[in-house]
Amino acid sequence: TVAQSRRFANLTGKTAIVVQDAPGFAVNRFFVPWLNEAVRLLDEGVADIPTIDAAAKKAFRIGMGPFLLMNVTGVPIAYHSTGTLGDELGPFYASAPGLEAQFEKGQNWPVDGEADEAKFQAVADRLQGVVFLVAGQILDEGVASMTDVDIGAKVGLRWARGPFEMMNLLGIDRVYGLVKPIVDGWDDLAMPASIQAQRDAGQNWDIRYVTREDHGGVAYLTLNRPEAMNALNETVVGQLAEVFDAADADPSVKSIVIAGAGKAFIAGADIGYFIKNIKNNQIDKTVAFTAYGQELLKRIDNSPKLVIARMDGLALGGGAEIALCADTIVATPQATMGFPETGIGIYPGLGGTQRTARYVGPELAKYLVFTGRVLGAEDARRIGLVEYVVDPGELDGFIQELAASGKAVTKASRGPVELGGDWLKIKDWFGAKNVGAMIDGSARNDPDPLKAKTAKTIVYKAPLAVRLANRIIDEGYPLPLEEGLQKELDHLEEIFSTEDALEGLTSLGRKRPEYKGK
Repeated sequence: TVAQSRRFANLTGKTAIVVQDAPGFAVNRFFVPWLNEAVRLLDEGVADIPTIDAAAKKAFRIGMGPFLLMNVTGVPIAYHSTGTLGDELGPFYASAPGLEAQFEKGQNWPVDGEADEAKFQAVADRLQGVVFLVAGQILDEGVASMTDVDIGAKVGLRWARGPFEMMNLLGIDRVYGLVKPIVDGWDDLAMPASIQAQRDAGQNWDIRYVTREDHGGVAYLTLNRPEAMNALNETVVGQLAEVFDAADADPSVKSIVIAGAGKAFIAGADIGYFIKNIKNNQIDKTVAFTAYGQELLKRIDNSPKLVIARMDGLALGGGAEIALCADTIVATPQATMGFPETGIGIYPGLGGTQRTARYVGPELAKYLVFTGRVLGAEDARRIGLVEYVVDPGELDGFIQELAASGKAVTKASRGPVELGGDWLKIKDWFGAKNVGAMIDGSARNDPDPLKAKTAKTIVYKAPLAVRLANRIIDEGYPLPLEEGLQKELDHLEEIFSTEDALEGLTSLGRKRPEYKGK
């Protein structure tokens, strides 16, 4: 039933979390007390409404404070929610007097006015303390996992961070200090055992962003950061390595499936990490991170077990590179893949220039890397990047049968793909004789409209990144894969040191970057 419910959520474009049948489930269990505590702060005269809303927005990195949010969703909703939780869980959860009074007035909260920043910390401490307290209770009671609580906050409430992520940022001693005065103020509360244990151990929470579930000899490894489109960072890659290596070494596992939660497979790397390293003059960290990622991808590539990429959604940059390490890719028609790196000032560094060239030829690899074109699943299958395209409703059953049969078509077994249509022309344009005109933009005036359009697309990419990618593909393609991958690493410091890299990475989502070739 749980598996079918998850499948239904996926088919309807929703992000599912698993919770026990408990009052408030996972999200309302901490969110409603957060609203209630805001009213208590008002009742106690700690701060006025504009101050509480502004302090909450800053502390939780959200766009709407608790009082404005209650106005939008309805004060009666907040009142009845606190009443229900109070009846089920005790006085701490019961409606604050001010909330009951506002409900009886039948009016919205007056939210206008100037905020007093001197009171921000006092407000933030109380609101965070309540959220952390309840998150600890949720964990103690087995209502939901840390990962699902955080996903609920980030996807359901649009908070920048989940409660456990916020606790890790503040440190467990600070968290304990925020929760204790709240616990001491209520007879029906006690310090959550989970928080006490973490404080005694002096450790942050071990939040799992990559999970494993085994079904009939198949290990499903799921990247579980749907709010960030499963973007790769040091923690995620480290956990993927840990979970993959364990599954690879487990004799009961015959096949391994790599999947992404939510609407993406993996939408690339965490761009903020690259920007931070450039600004802090720590490009060596980016190089080390990429080298570590390459080693993991080699292990995936070389696993004796059948590795399947379950691609239902975006697979961009590092996501496409991880998928290409699998023996076979099973995609849905909604899946897309591509290499957008040259559009943000860099080039693919996790094998995108090398494995792509080996699977579709260096010419089409150059086309994909230079243009950043995002392919639909059917186009990706036509040129040899994807092996299977399956209806979403049949995806998991198909994968399970494929894994059990041991007869999957793989990149190693299928042989070359016969190209047709425009792909033959594109292959010629990016061949050794013609690729120069595509890179320098002189093909923009070609009478073939598709060729001219393709050349114009490349003109807007980072010129240094395009030229380096061209060189890396040319030099790496004739070599063994291991040596070709090293070519990507050899030029990472060079590309991330350019002005164009910083311009492209920081412009993403804001404006078209202005590249200077420096």
